[in-house]
This record gives sequence, structure tokens and C-alpha cells, in this order.
Amino acid sequence: MPYSLAVKNRATQFIKDYGNGIAQAVKGTGLFFPAIVAQKALESGWGQSSLTKEANNFGGIKYAPSLPGVTGFVLKDTTEFVRGKRVNVKAKFSKFKDVESGIRATITVLLGNRYKNARLNAKTPEEQILMIARAGYTTTPPQQYLNSLKGIIEATQDLTGLGRIY
Repeated sequence: MPYSLAVKNRATQFIKDYGNGIAQAVKGTGLFFPAIVAQKALESGWGQSSLTKEANNFGGIKYAPSLPGVTGFVLKDTTEFVRGKRVNVKAKFSKFKDVESGIRATITVLLGNRYKNARLNAKTPEEQILMIARAGYTTTPPQQYLNSLKGIIEATQDLTGLGRIY
């Protein structure tokens, strides 16, 4: 078990709180449940970030008024990687009407053509995360992004016995 007891406990609570919604959202998409749980847990601060609490935004989704459930935006400070350097900027993030809309929005983004290869060809959650990162999902370097998710992915797999949900 390469992840800590703290990660296991937090993953247990996160799955209890949001696992069913994530499972329903990824069903039939080709996305790995542990990969999406890890993304949503990390990107939402385990559901506790101000963006998640204020805007039901579980993925740092920039303002996209055409996404279902968007009711406006919130302006937040964020860190981006620009040409390999960390830069602090202010950005508009989508505000969603409810938790379900916020979770589904990430799936909607990942169903875009840009991530098709990751959905169709990844053999593991880790490979899928790398492919999603390389396709431009994050400004964080792909291996660094995967490394930040690995423990959560492994804890989720151990807790649920799940890989890909169809």
C-alpha cells in the first residue's frame, strides 16, 4: 500500500459522498472510475475547496456558459504553468447550479474529441490520466499531474475493486 492511511480515509469519505454521482457520470464513457475520482478529489480539495463549496465546481473548469448547469462564474486566483513556469493569475471559473452539474461538467469536457484517444485506448487509470494531461487538460506537466493522483487512484481501486465502469 504505497498511499497513506490519510489518503485512504479521505478517499473513503469522498467516494461515500460523491462516488455514486461520479459512477453514473462515467458509465458508458470509456473513462476509468478511479481516474475520475482521483481528479475530482484532488481538484476539489476533497470536496472542500472554496471553488467547490461556492460554485459546485469540482474540476477547476474555466467559465464555459454553454456547459449544462452553468449559472455564472466566480473569479479566483489560480496557478497556471506557462512555458514551464508557475504563474499566478486571476481566472473566471464556471459556477454550477448543483453538485451533479459540477461533476457532469468534467465528464462533458473529457468527452471532447481532444480526449478521445485516452477514452478509447488507455489500458489503466494511470495511462488514461497521462493521456488526458498530454492532450492539454492541465497546464501541470503530465508526469507531475499523474504523480499527484497516483495514491488516490490506488486507494480508490483498493476500496472499490473498480477499474473502468461501462
